[in-house]
Amino acid sequence: MTKEAAYILILPSIHYVLKVEKEAKARGIPIELIPTPRQISTDCGMVVEFRGAYREPVLALLAEKEIPAEALYRRNGDGFEAEPLG
Repeated sequence: MTKEAAYILILPSIHYVLKVEKEAKARGIPIELIPTPRQISTDCGMVVEFRGAYREPVLALLAEKEIPAEALYRRNGDGFEAEPLG
């Protein structure tokens, strides 16, 4: 069995991270808030992590609530690959 992909969503501020957390919980979308991985950015901060099955619902949430996103990454082993937001 293959391991499901994990995605990392970078948002412009902790305000938006917390807004995504609130909206995701209200919709039953399981997410986790984690420290920003050093491979992505040396800035301190939090990012949203979620499983691949929830990619489309999370992106729909961003569009519906007009939440700006800076970047989306997919975990690739110990690294990360940039993914399109749209």
